Amino acid sequence: MKPSRLFYAVMMTFWMVFLAMLAMVFTYAPQGGVSVAGLNLFAGTALVEGQVTAMAAIGLSDTARSVVFGLLGGLNFGAAGLVLFAMLFCVFGEEDEQRDARPLSEGAAGCAAVASAVTIVIGLAGGQIGELLFLQLLALAGLVLVALAVSQAESVEASKKHDATAELDNVIANHAAANAAFSARLANLTRREFQS
Repeated sequence: MKPSRLFYAVMMTFWMVFLAMLAMVFTYAPQGGVSVAGLNLFAGTALVEGQVTAMAAIGLSDTARSVVFGLLGGLNFGAAGLVLFAMLFCVFGEEDEQRDARPLSEGAAGCAAVASAVTIVIGLAGGQIGELLFLQLLALAGLVLVALAVSQAESVEASKKHDATAELDNVIANHAAANAAFSARLANLTRREFQS
């Protein structure tokens, strides 16, 4: 495995885990957390208090708040899934699959952008900018960097392929020219043989 692929794997795994954890915060923190194997996960509501206060100030009902938090959690889970597939394509895929990694990483950044926009609109409209907005913008910035890194890797691979193709074309052209010169000399010698 190339070191660059290992770097992409580590970077994308970090952002995938970050997005999944952020999605779980959106999903479980407003409900008071979730209990798994005796552990109370996401029990603190400090991260979502600002968002809940902003939604209450806007006048959203409990059902509407649940729908908004579900939407934000779903967008972050979707972004995490897209990053996972982009990582698999970019790190373990062949050339065709590596080209498909860029649209997947851009789609993940798009999901994070929509989630950030919803969080910003609700926060600004309700007059509460909380930590959740900072985390969502951090995720968006990370996914934009991932998309830029994947497209940069794709352009480097394309330039390497173009250089290899140009070198192969030069070898073929030189070989053809050498064969043509040899054939011309041979034809010239044969003509002299027949003339004498």
